Amino acid sequence: MKKVYITLVMVMAAFTLFAQNRPVQERAYMRANPAKLEPQLTSEQQEAINKLHFEAQKQFVKLNAQVAEKRAQLRLLQQEDTPSMKKINSKIDEISGLNNTKMKVMAEKRMKIRELLTEEQRVCFDARMNNMGRRGARGSVRRGAYDGMRGSMHDGMRMKKRY
Repeated sequence: MKKVYITLVMVMAAFTLFAQNRPVQERAYMRANPAKLEPQLTSEQQEAINKLHFEAQKQFVKLNAQVAEKRAQLRLLQQEDTPSMKKINSKIDEISGLNNTKMKVMAEKRMKIRELLTEEQRVCFDARMNNMGRRGARGSVRRGAYDGMRGSMHDGMRMKKRY
């Protein structure tokens, strides 16, 4: 009898583990997989989109390096004994210009992607772009403006308490 119970418990444990290891895409509401409902991209569309992503990433690497350099220069200007507000403001303007360029590159990439899509695909693409502001990188609804900085905010609070 003891062997039967042990076997039964092992089988139940195996079933629960199997049920938990299903991919996330299959665990959607009422077993509807949104990815399967969306129109699929052709291989030519996928290649063209990948090329656009690659080109944009090359530009972003350069722009991010320039922004990092300008921010380091801004910190140096702010830490001088007699900081010049004119120089600080011009450096801030340079950083803003680079961020503006990054936004233009992203907008251009999105418009080029839209041109490659069919009308049905465009509707799904636009819906995703509209939801990106309300959803985080993993698709969960954002809780607040400081979610990404939660750890650093608490660290700062702890430091204030220590001193």
